[in-house]
Amino acid sequence: MCYKTQEEDDDLAYFDCLADALLLLIFNKLHDLKSLTNCLSVSKRFRSLVPFTDTIFISIPPLPKPSNTAASYINNTLRQVFHNLFLKPVRCFHRLMASPKSTTMSFDISCCHSNGVLRIFKEMKSLHLELPLHGAGELGSSNGATFLQWKADFGSNLRTCIIVGATSFQKCNTFSSSAIFSQRKEERVFMEETVLNDDELKLRVIWTISCLIAASTRQYLLKQILADNPNIPMLERVVISDANKQGMFSMGKEELVEMRNSIDTKQEASSSSMERSPIPEVNMKLWYLPMLDLPDSGYVMKRATLVLIRPVVDGMIENNSDDPLVGDEKPFSEAVREMIKVKKSYLMTMSSF
Repeated sequence: MCYKTQEEDDDLAYFDCLADALLLLIFNKLHDLKSLTNCLSVSKRFRSLVPFTDTIFISIPPLPKPSNTAASYINNTLRQVFHNLFLKPVRCFHRLMASPKSTTMSFDISCCHSNGVLRIFKEMKSLHLELPLHGAGELGSSNGATFLQWKADFGSNLRTCIIVGATSFQKCNTFSSSAIFSQRKEERVFMEETVLNDDELKLRVIWTISCLIAASTRQYLLKQILADNPNIPMLERVVISDANKQGMFSMGKEELVEMRNSIDTKQEASSSSMERSPIPEVNMKLWYLPMLDLPDSGYVMKRATLVLIRPVVDGMIENNSDDPLVGDEKPFSEAVREMIKVKKSYLMTMSSF
């Protein structure tokens, strides 16, 4: 506690009265890398305490003049994949998905390199990276999806990916929503019997591959960061999201240990021209409804689709008895809860790519 006289009031630095533990709590609530970096210049005390912050949020800036090479390559890849999807074996993915050496990421991760500012946070436990918008910003907008969100859980490889998509996503009128939702409950049984035609099924596979490419790109980005920063062994949680909150990549403590053990530093450095990690052979379970009401969120989805993806290990589908982790986003989590109740579903297996 600080004691002061009236004469000392104007000269008193009130932050000097705060205990170190309280200052660290403030820095952890602040957590934004840019703000914490500015705090380093405030005083010697701040400079000595900021590196002990254990929760960091980094908004990754875009490159000044991003190249269109990566975006055009992915779009061309998707067109080629689905031109051949039902004509040739799915193993064509491996050849088509190999990134050219000229392809580069469209955002600046220099702060995460071994000589970047991230290296000073040696007791960091939680890291959240937010990527900038890429291209048009919406992953599924060019493929007929007005709503497309995903969440992926990784270890050294993909563990689980959940995708929710819809061709229309609209706010329901608050005055008529209750009556509409009540009326449509009677139509639910009929809608659950609706069958996807081939074109609609192909479209949803396109959504799935787009989301898997985005997720595997984020995994590769994290591998680079961990390989460049071996001095942050206390890291227990990583989240990589994007500015429009479309996709979320997450890893916990056990998954991070698994990834660290699988990283070959020399190999990661030599494969810097690659954009993403390979996706293993996966099993996909897909649910579909022509119309999905979300009364808690107040939205209506048309042609709503839920895809649950898990890897195939040694010829067997890797199962998980836990419920899918859907997060706090209300429309996404409510859509998952409602769609998973639908009795009719589609089962597919996709080869690694």
